[in-house]
Amino acid sequence: MNITFSDVTKTFEPDITALSDVNLNIEQGEFVYVVGQTGSGKSTLLRLITREILPSAGVVAVGGYDLRRMRRADVPYYRRDVGLVAQDFKLIPSLTVYENIAFVMETMSVPKKIVAERTKDVISQVGLWRRRFMRPNQLSGGEQQRVAIARALANSPSLFIADEPTGNLDFHTAADVMKILFSINAAGVTVVMSTHNQNIVNSSRRRVIELENGKLIRDEKGGTYTG
Repeated sequence: MNITFSDVTKTFEPDITALSDVNLNIEQGEFVYVVGQTGSGKSTLLRLITREILPSAGVVAVGGYDLRRMRRADVPYYRRDVGLVAQDFKLIPSLTVYENIAFVMETMSVPKKIVAERTKDVISQVGLWRRRFMRPNQLSGGEQQRVAIARALANSPSLFIADEPTGNLDFHTAADVMKILFSINAAGVTVVMSTHNQNIVNSSRRRVIELENGKLIRDEKGGTYTG
């Protein structure tokens, strides 16, 4: 899915401006890093894309749909096409790897046969088939992140949002997670990832969007972390 921000501002009570007059266009199939210091507006930008929040002014359009004008009844269908993963995993501790992933589809009344096939596919995709019957507390941090990615892939999204997905991981584990994200992107999925990891950004040279105090100050293809 393509993403367009047109003169987007987001303010929070009492008078906090998280984003100010942001204009941005991300094409279908791009891989984009969002960088900036803590409080620069990175998470706000991602939350607008997932429609967790709405803009105070301007238009956020994803896949041609104006998210502010989207009917409430259509929001669940929109979110099925948006995979979301963050650094805090949010796995259900009482469920196995397999069950955590299947649960996402079961809550959407996906037929059991499709649930089984798709769960098997995404577990294999992230390299955790031998861990499928383990629970989160039996997995390493990197393995838990891979489960979170598999869960976000369960509904075959066209857009994948990653909010600091390597923030709590060591260098080698983070590199493994990035390989998965690059493979997702190679399949044609749009990937937007916020990060503080300079090594990852500098080594892969993808498009870099930099925010500072809620303003878009840099948009560079093949960019580095610091510009």
